[in-house]
Amino acid sequence: MKKVVMMLVFIIVASTLMSQTKERTNAYMFNKNGQYDKAREAIDKAILNEKTMIDAKTWMYRGIIYLNIVFSEQYSSLDPQALEKSLESFQKTMELDPEDKLKQGEDIKPRIDAIGQQYFAKGVESFNAQKFQEATVDFKKAFDVAKLNQKIDTLALLNAGLASLRGENYNEAIGYYDQLLAIGFNEPDVYRSLAASYRGLQNNDKMLEALNKGRELYPTDAGLMLEEINAYLAMGQGAKVVDDLKELTVKDPTNYSIFFVLGTIYGDETNAAMYDMNKAVEYYESAIALNPEYYDAIYNLGALYINESNKLQVKANDLPLTETKEYEKITEEANVIIRKALPHLEKAFELQPENQETIQVLKSIYARFKMDDKLKKMNEL
Repeated sequence: MKKVVMMLVFIIVASTLMSQTKERTNAYMFNKNGQYDKAREAIDKAILNEKTMIDAKTWMYRGIIYLNIVFSEQYSSLDPQALEKSLESFQKTMELDPEDKLKQGEDIKPRIDAIGQQYFAKGVESFNAQKFQEATVDFKKAFDVAKLNQKIDTLALLNAGLASLRGENYNEAIGYYDQLLAIGFNEPDVYRSLAASYRGLQNNDKMLEALNKGRELYPTDAGLMLEEINAYLAMGQGAKVVDDLKELTVKDPTNYSIFFVLGTIYGDETNAAMYDMNKAVEYYESAIALNPEYYDAIYNLGALYINESNKLQVKANDLPLTETKEYEKITEEANVIIRKALPHLEKAFELQPENQETIQVLKSIYARFKMDDKLKKMNEL
């Protein structure tokens, strides 16, 4: 009789254990067969069971199942939080088995790498969609996930900083760049973006400090040189960087933005010491030659000519009424310059037809030269 009782106890215990692990076993089999919806349902029940919820193997299965959902074409929409749940499951696995007694590390590590790569890809997608705050979060997550495998993903952290910078979260960006410098990653892009972040905060001292350090380490880096130019332009000290800009046109001869900046410096009438119309025209034309659809350069060149013609017209208008011949002479000089402006302003209008300033200038030119058909079309806008 005693043996019968003992056997009954054994059967009951075995039955209880099987019941406790049933959902985990089901989850394993469903996952093996690619039935990730049923595997998910079963494993989520298993992590609620008081016995299997404290077993590292349960959480490892959960991590694998949810990661399979992420990569499954059929089931990827099953749970929008699948990637996060996979990660938290693997973290729980390591928490329950810190010494890897179950030898699950070989299964977990490559999957953690895959999770990090997914967060990085999400960051790139958000960045390209100009969702900079979301991109920052995902890049930072990719960095944190890499650390779980004792890796330092400097590219993820660099991109988190760049996304913050583009999103104008300057203090957050500075934090990421400082972190990169602290771990010994002191590439030119870090100093350049750090300076740009301080420029965004209008902290000129810190901006120049970052630039000086970067230029000291990388004196020939074009990106740092260009950021230094932007810094001095922001401080209204463009003349200090003209030589650097000219050097950049040699190093980077296809960068139309550099030619444009030189054009704006030489075309700035408020800076009498630098103003040189001929040089401004030369640099604007170079920028346009490189990019025929470059609106800013096209419009600025047209406006430059108009400003020069206006100065001549004011001079003519100030003449005594008896100076008729001189008036006509200067007015014709102004007309010659306006005719140079016209094709550029018409191209600017073509590129941005809603710009009211361009419309008004064109109307005045058409009226001046009695270009009635064009004036009529412009008045109909």
